[in-house]
Amino acid sequence: MSARDIRLAAMRLFGRQGYTATPLSAIAAAVGIKAPSLYAHFCSKEDLFRTVFDEAVDMELQELMAAVSPEAALPDGLERYLRETVGRFESTLHLPFLLRSIYLPPPGLTAHIRERDKVFAAELARRVEQALLRQTSAAPLGMPPEEAALAFIGILRGIHAELLYAGPGAAQRLTQALWRVYARALRPDRI
Repeated sequence: MSARDIRLAAMRLFGRQGYTATPLSAIAAAVGIKAPSLYAHFCSKEDLFRTVFDEAVDMELQELMAAVSPEAALPDGLERYLRETVGRFESTLHLPFLLRSIYLPPPGLTAHIRERDKVFAAELARRVEQALLRQTSAAPLGMPPEEAALAFIGILRGIHAELLYAGPGAAQRLTQALWRVYARALRPDRI
């Protein structure tokens, strides 16, 4: 049992049940220890949650960085990121936890979540804008890169909400429809 095992168990349980409904004893049982042993790694349930939340944000930023790396072709990388978001919601621990935390923040942790989410959204927008600026040398965009980046964040937020409230099937349909509109706005001359 390691701190990483504890974080993964917490991410899974907080993501499924929510913060309030997940006692430390359940997290401890999931890793095969007694609840007091958790305090050797984390000073409180809130500390564990903040650590796991920050890790989930970093994991999702890494997913975006892979999609918009200098080697990635845009807008294909952005489209792939949106489509893979639906798959990650079903196959990873971090994304369901992250979305549940952002859209249904636990009492007492809302300020931390909102502050970290603002940084997350700003970093997403910055990275998307940089990727779009790199792309404009190959073909001009149909809108300013900063506006295109903000629109992308809005689309992503809509997909996130759809995943959380309506499920992956509905989110997949929404992703397809929103991407068509966004792709036309990016490159009106190509469609």
